[in-house]
Amino acid sequence: MFNIHNFADANADPEVADFVIVGAPFDATTSFRSGTREGPEAVRRASYNFETYVHRHSIDFRDLQVADLGDLDLGSDPAYAMETIGDGFAFIPEGAIPIFIGGEHSITPPIVSEVARRRGEIGVIVLDAHLDLRDEYGGTRYSHACASRRILELSGVSGYASIGIRSGDLKEYLYAEERGVSYHTSDEVRERGIEAVLEEALAEVGTDEIYLSIDFDAIDPAFAPGVGTPEPFGLSSWDVRYVVDRVAPKAVGLDANEIAPQYDGGQTASLGAKLIREFIAAKAAADR
Repeated sequence: MFNIHNFADANADPEVADFVIVGAPFDATTSFRSGTREGPEAVRRASYNFETYVHRHSIDFRDLQVADLGDLDLGSDPAYAMETIGDGFAFIPEGAIPIFIGGEHSITPPIVSEVARRRGEIGVIVLDAHLDLRDEYGGTRYSHACASRRILELSGVSGYASIGIRSGDLKEYLYAEERGVSYHTSDEVRERGIEAVLEEALAEVGTDEIYLSIDFDAIDPAFAPGVGTPEPFGLSSWDVRYVVDRVAPKAVGLDANEIAPQYDGGQTASLGAKLIREFIAAKAAADR
């Protein structure tokens, strides 16, 4: 099921690991630029740039139990890929924090479903440029353009909020208004600051067990140009690091998705690797 390529310093035995990294190289429903299937490899390669010690959190990765299971073989059929992602949890210990590297955003709903099955009811915070509230797109309900719609349909999700929104079909905005779906635009972040917006989003989610999904197109292309569907006027890398720092202590899982490394010089994959390391360090520091 897995093809092995390790994230830096992720050398622990998966059976005793506190954090388990999994690659999900799937991009069969991309709607603008393909190539996010190359994201896991690029992020892993970029991870070797960084020191083991994270001064901000007084954490050394050599002291942590982090494992990397490698990449799932997801094929090209969305339904098969989603089922395979769920099946992959058989190899992740119940108490470990799963960290998935995409791949497109369609990987997130089956991950959230499995995390909720293990943990009970959880909240979800999504960083994204797009509402992703379509019921179907491109002939499939498993499209990356439907990711948040599928998350909201999961029985184990008790709260949801998205941050960074600046794109969507009119029907998606109407759906959000009719259903009371919580979302915060990138304009709102610029006007109010990420601290105030995140506090409101956390209150909307209303739980201390949170799954965090980072679609890298939430970030402005000035910071993260290597994505499948870039949208100008987005979040800064500093905004996203703040969210990671604030949410990680409560987090029950993470995914970093929509990184398409062929469209830049490696900076988006580098940011992805760094944010994953920041997430692990912040969570480990909180759990000490």
